[in-house]
Amino acid sequence: MTTRPLARSLAPIPEESLPGLILRLAYRLDRSPARIASLCGLSRHQHRLTAEYLIALPAESSAALEAAASLRRGEADALTLSAMSVSYPPLATMRLGGSRNMASARRTWAFNLSSRHCPNCLAGDGSIIQNTYGGPWRLRWHIPVSFACTAHGRLLEHGCPQCGGHPNRPSNTERQGLITQRTIGGLHPAQCRHLLASGPVGASVRTPLCAARLDQTACVAEQPDSDLVMMLALQQRIDGHLMLTKHSHAISDNYSPPEKDFFSDLIAAAQLVRLSWPDSAPFAPSRAVADLIARHVATWNALRENDSPGRRVRNAWAAPEGPAECGALLLAADTLLGDRGQDGPALRERIQPLATAAFRRNEANTGAAFRRMDVSPNLSRALAQRFLGFNRAGGHHHARQHVPSRHCHFGIEHVPALLPETWIGGHFRDLTSLWDPGDVWRPRHLRRVVSLKLVEMAGGGTWPQCAVILGIPWVTAQRSLTVLKRSLLPGGLWPLLDTAVEIVAQELDAAALHVDFAARRRTLSTWQIPVEDLAAITVGLVRLAKAESSLTRTAATALVWARVTQGDHLHSPSVEALREAQRSTKALVSAIGQLQTPSNRKGTRLRFLQRINEYADGLAHALDEGRNRLKRQYPLASLTADHPAVVAESYIAIVPDFMGPNEIRLTKGHAAEADLVE
Repeated sequence: MTTRPLARSLAPIPEESLPGLILRLAYRLDRSPARIASLCGLSRHQHRLTAEYLIALPAESSAALEAAASLRRGEADALTLSAMSVSYPPLATMRLGGSRNMASARRTWAFNLSSRHCPNCLAGDGSIIQNTYGGPWRLRWHIPVSFACTAHGRLLEHGCPQCGGHPNRPSNTERQGLITQRTIGGLHPAQCRHLLASGPVGASVRTPLCAARLDQTACVAEQPDSDLVMMLALQQRIDGHLMLTKHSHAISDNYSPPEKDFFSDLIAAAQLVRLSWPDSAPFAPSRAVADLIARHVATWNALRENDSPGRRVRNAWAAPEGPAECGALLLAADTLLGDRGQDGPALRERIQPLATAAFRRNEANTGAAFRRMDVSPNLSRALAQRFLGFNRAGGHHHARQHVPSRHCHFGIEHVPALLPETWIGGHFRDLTSLWDPGDVWRPRHLRRVVSLKLVEMAGGGTWPQCAVILGIPWVTAQRSLTVLKRSLLPGGLWPLLDTAVEIVAQELDAAALHVDFAARRRTLSTWQIPVEDLAAITVGLVRLAKAESSLTRTAATALVWARVTQGDHLHSPSVEALREAQRSTKALVSAIGQLQTPSNRKGTRLRFLQRINEYADGLAHALDEGRNRLKRQYPLASLTADHPAVVAESYIAIVPDFMGPNEIRLTKGHAAEADLVE
C-alpha cells in the first residue's frame, strides 16, 4: 500500500532524532505521536512505536517515512543511530529483535532510550520554525558518553525539573517504546509527557500529565568553572569522534588504532574507576569531581545491595544516569588513560593496582568481563592479570588474552623451544652462577621457561598456550616453571630472570635477521636422516656398534632435529612417533642420553656428535636459504679430515610438494628407504 504524504511536514533539523521529529510533527498537525507514526508507516501492533527504530529503521519503514514526511532519500536513516555505529563500537554490537536488547544497551553503554537534553537547544535557535515547534532533540543525547552541550557551555539535563521524570522513560503501565504516553496529543515537543501521582481512589478524573516545559530552564552562558572547562573539553573530543560518521568514507584511511579504540578504552577505564573506587580517587582531577564520583558510587552500591542477584550484573555495568556524575566518571577515566599513544609500562603501573582492587571486591566474573572487552592492545596488556610474567587464564579463553605483553620486532616463529645455550651463558650468568656447576637440568628448565616468556612477549597468551605454540607438552612446561619457582622465588631472584629476558628480547628486536624456527619445525616434522648420510657420518667410527641400525638412525634423526630446531630431542617427531605407536622409547632415550653425558663425550662418541652437529648446521643453513628444487653441495669437514680418501659429499634438496608436503631428504645418489623403528 502506498503511503500518503502528510498534509504538512517539517524538514529534519541537523542531528535531530526520530522521536524528536515525530514529536514536532505531532504538535504541528495536532495529532498524537502514535497517530503520526501510523500515518508514516512506523506503527506496529497496538500502535506501538518500537524502541528498535532508534537504532535503525527497516528498509520498508524508512521508505514509508520518507514518502509520508516528504523527506529526501537518506534523511529517514539519518534520524537513527545507525550511522554512529561506525565510530561508536558499543552501538555496532547491538542486535535487534527483542526488548532484551534495550536492557543490554544500558550495561554496554550503547545508548539510553531516555534522552538527556539541553534546555537551550530545545528552546530553539531563534528561527520562526524553531520558535514555534521547538529545537531539536539531538541524536547524540541518547549516547551515554554525551553529558554536556559544548554549544551552550553547560551540562545536559536528564530529568524534568518539576516532576523528576525522564523524557522517555516508560511508566509502569507502559511497555518500553520510542515515546512515552504516545497516544496523548496536544503537547509541545519540549513538554514533559509523564503522568503525575495518581489522584484519590475512585476519582473519575483522568490522571493529568506533568506537561512542564523542559526548555524553560535555558540559561545564559556564564564563565564556567575549571571542572566544567575540563568536562567541556572532554565532551568536545567525544563529539569529534562521534561525528566522524560524517566522513565515514575516510575513516579506513585516517582512523589510527589509538583513535579507533577511543570509546572502548574510555568506557573500560570508566568501569574500572567505578569498580575500584576509592582506590581510583587520585585520578579525579579535582575534589569536586571526586565528590561527584563518590556520590554516584555510593548510590550505585546501595542499588546493587538492594537488587536481586539476577539484576546485579546489569547495574554493575550500566552508565551513570546523571550527566554530572557521568562526566566526572569519564573525566577520571580519561585522566587514568593518559596519552593514548604511549607504550604500555606506565599505563600498566596505573591500571594494575585498580584492576587488582576491582577484581577482588566485585563478582567473580569481573575479570572475565574485562577480558571480553574489545579494547586497545595497550589497555588489554595493562588490564591482564599476570603471574610470573604470564597471563592468568582464570578458566576463560578469549582472543584478547593473545595481545602481546610488549611491542616486539620478532615473532613467535622466531623463538625456539629451548633458548640456545650460548644465550644462557651470555645473559643469565647472575642466575646460573648460583647453581651447582654439575647441575645440567636447571639450566635446561631455564632455557625452556625463557622461550615460553619470549613467545608470550611476542604473541600473548597464557603459559599453556605458549607451550602449545612451541610444541612443548603441558606437563613438561609446568615442570620447568615449578623448578624455577622453587629455585628463584624464595630468594626474591625472579626479577633477575625478568630483566635478563627483557635484554634477550631487545637483542632479538635489534637483530637484522631472524631464524624461523617454526618453519624449521614444520619442515622437519616428517624428516628422517637418509641411510647414505648416516653411513657417511659414521664411516671410520669402528667402535660405534650397529651404526646403520634403526635405533642409531632414529637417534641421529632426533639429535639433528634438536640441533636444527633448538628443541628438546625428547619431543622430536621421531621420539613422539614411538610414543604414538605405543612403542617403548627407553632404548632410544638411553642411547641419546649416553651420547650427551659429559663424561662420555670423548673418542668415538665425541666424533660422532661433532659430525652430527656439523651435519645439522649445514642442514639448518640450507633450510634457512629455502631454495626449492636447488641442490647445494657441502662437505663434512671433520669427516674428510679423518679420512681424506673418502668422498664426503652430501647434497640437500627440498623435494617438491608432489613427493610429500615439506618433506626433506639429504641424498647422495639414490636415498634408500628405511623404517623408523624395527
